[in-house]
Amino acid sequence: MTATFSDLLLEYGIAPNKVALLRHHTPTRGSYAASIADLWRDDPEGFFLYQDTQKENRPIFRNRKIWASFVSPTAGETLFVGLFDAKYLKTGVADWTCPYRGDQPGEGQPVDRFSTRLRSELSEQIGKLRVDWPHSNLRTWKRKAEGLPLPVVPSTLVRQTRLPLNDAALVDALARLGFEERNRTSKVVQMQRGDLVIYVKRKTATRPLVVHPGFLDVADSLRALGVITIEPPRSYVNAHLREFPEYIAPLRTTVGRHGFALGVTDSNLAATIALLEDASRLETDDGTVRLVAPAEAPLTEKERLQAARIGQGDFRNALVIAWDGTCPLAGVDHLSLLRASHIKPWRSSTNAERLDAFNGLLLAAHVDALFDRGLISFEDDGTLLISSTISQNNLDRLGIVRGAMISGLDARHGTYLAHHRTHCFVP
Repeated sequence: MTATFSDLLLEYGIAPNKVALLRHHTPTRGSYAASIADLWRDDPEGFFLYQDTQKENRPIFRNRKIWASFVSPTAGETLFVGLFDAKYLKTGVADWTCPYRGDQPGEGQPVDRFSTRLRSELSEQIGKLRVDWPHSNLRTWKRKAEGLPLPVVPSTLVRQTRLPLNDAALVDALARLGFEERNRTSKVVQMQRGDLVIYVKRKTATRPLVVHPGFLDVADSLRALGVITIEPPRSYVNAHLREFPEYIAPLRTTVGRHGFALGVTDSNLAATIALLEDASRLETDDGTVRLVAPAEAPLTEKERLQAARIGQGDFRNALVIAWDGTCPLAGVDHLSLLRASHIKPWRSSTNAERLDAFNGLLLAAHVDALFDRGLISFEDDGTLLISSTISQNNLDRLGIVRGAMISGLDARHGTYLAHHRTHCFVP
């Protein structure tokens, strides 16, 4: 039974001795909001800035990397507003205005500046869960969690369910996670938190969450969280997905936009969002590479090239569409087993060629290895060419059949295939 806030932390695998409790409250009316609770409700960014600014060198803030934040909407009430990862940034004189009081934080004295990021755990409790902060401790607004086992008000505790969220419930749940509604049409609601843009299909309970098609590759990880997906994963096409890439497919007369439709529950939504945010960027030797981005801060050519070099990003997305998510030779349609392979090698291509989808094939990993090493190639009509250096026994083990053909090639593949046959293929 969940009796205290510490019990709730332990249910999520979080040790209370790693958590600082913050009860943001002041009896003094602010210049920009009547209370801290109003600031949290009406100006989330202002609330985060207020929380991120603390007096210099307070050990509880510097030493505790997780903050559990509460506000007081009415006298004696303590409302949970989120669990945060907290990172100390710097100490210095504030050059910004307090979003609550309207004055200079620290009044000219140095203050500590932190960066706090909302965690996925307990997100379903945000704005709902109340706890009993002891009256004797009301003046002590910051405490170590293990030293103050706050009783939970049972009637406010949100019990998780595994029923899929419909569109209206999903919009509400995303808002509690800090997403802002950016646009609403008759078909979809566009929402955004940071760089992550998602859509909610309206008036449907069937996979209403639509994410960038670049996340097709993490379908296996999403399913491990209990997320409902189409198997094998396929694009959802809708012209209202205006922030997502164009979907241009053979025989399609109109240009649509596409994403990846998911079904989520209140028990896995927060973890799903955390996974998407992690998958939206990749750490490389050259630094962090964004793989998806919103329209107001689109991927630069450098980022697109960095992603294409490792077979990711827009280049891969275009190949997934062009080849219907299937290797044309092996018939494998499990996306995590497919590689976005350049026909004309990266080292020999111009930047434009490196991003050209017609310079690519979507190949199963073992086929990609053969193609990359020049052990197989293709004629312009799709006829498979096999190097004489591979034995029949190994071809049999790999499932490679002499005389096989692939379909789906376009005349625009021709120049690249000619280069591969001439400069890469080992006869």
